[in-house]
Amino acid sequence: MFRKLIGKQKSFGGMRAQAIVEFAIALPVLLLMLVGIMEASRMLFMYASVVNASRDAVRYASAYGKSDSPSSGYLKYKYCTGIKNAAQKSGFFLKNPTITIKYDGGPSTSVGSKGTCDLFASPWEDPDISVDTGDRVMVTVSVTYAAIMNKLLPFGTRTFTATSSRTILGVIDLDD
Repeated sequence: MFRKLIGKQKSFGGMRAQAIVEFAIALPVLLLMLVGIMEASRMLFMYASVVNASRDAVRYASAYGKSDSPSSGYLKYKYCTGIKNAAQKSGFFLKNPTITIKYDGGPSTSVGSKGTCDLFASPWEDPDISVDTGDRVMVTVSVTYAAIMNKLLPFGTRTFTATSSRTILGVIDLDD
């Protein structure tokens, strides 16, 4: 009886070769889909990082008071380097973001009418900025995305830009 079972074995040589050929045809398509999903996820993450960096920086800039480091004592809304650092800390993954900080009197006035932070002139607070309660600060963060495998995928380069604005409330002088 044992010999009967051994004699009935089938040859799977042709089926194994067919499976290898099918796998060789399907593998590039599957890898391309996997890389495409990873690139699309990276693009979405970069977009979300730009938006979050803009929001966190404007949140820092709209707070009235002294900066967090005890040695500096700069006013937060005028501390251009602190606002830039807040954006960079939130968007740590972003490579070379462009950050602009502008002040105006609100939606009915022209953007930047109260001043623009000069991030390269001084690493401390900007003396030209003067705001009151109800004025608005706007932070724009911009970064360019380029696909890692740009030869394989048609994503190209894109520039993501996010602008956030907040009204400065509660400018009160307590020195009296």
